[in-house]
Amino acid sequence: MMKTILNMAVVLFLVGCASTSNATDEASAKAKEYTKVSDKGVVYLYRPNRMFAAALSTKIKINGLDAGGTGPGTFFRWELKPGTYSFAAFSAESSAVIELDVKENEHYFIRQDERLGLNGNRPTLTNIEEEQAQKEMTKLKLLLSAYQN
Repeated sequence: MMKTILNMAVVLFLVGCASTSNATDEASAKAKEYTKVSDKGVVYLYRPNRMFAAALSTKIKINGLDAGGTGPGTFFRWELKPGTYSFAAFSAESSAVIELDVKENEHYFIRQDERLGLNGNRPTLTNIEEEQAQKEMTKLKLLLSAYQN
């Protein structure tokens, strides 16, 4: 009986694990060259590889449009036309929003963290300095984004 309960718990954990669309290792490495784009700003949104909420994917939207979902140890990279953008992270319990005024030939880094809530995870979004962000992103994997600019 105990073994059956344990097996069911493992299956439920695996089914509930965060699923994301990873890019190739080559694309991840290229994204981490941090190349600037002369007529666009480059925005990175990353989620460190932490154990809390490891089984949960967090939905990301840009200006209200779906971009995809993050899991632990992942990041997005977008080349965006200059302008104001709203980035939002959603969980079943709450959401977090951060706004950026994107300028051409600039980099922007947003770190997404997960905090404990009453009924699940609570995402937070924070602007991070480039040097710190690049150190934190060393082992993260690039995600494919649904957002088109």
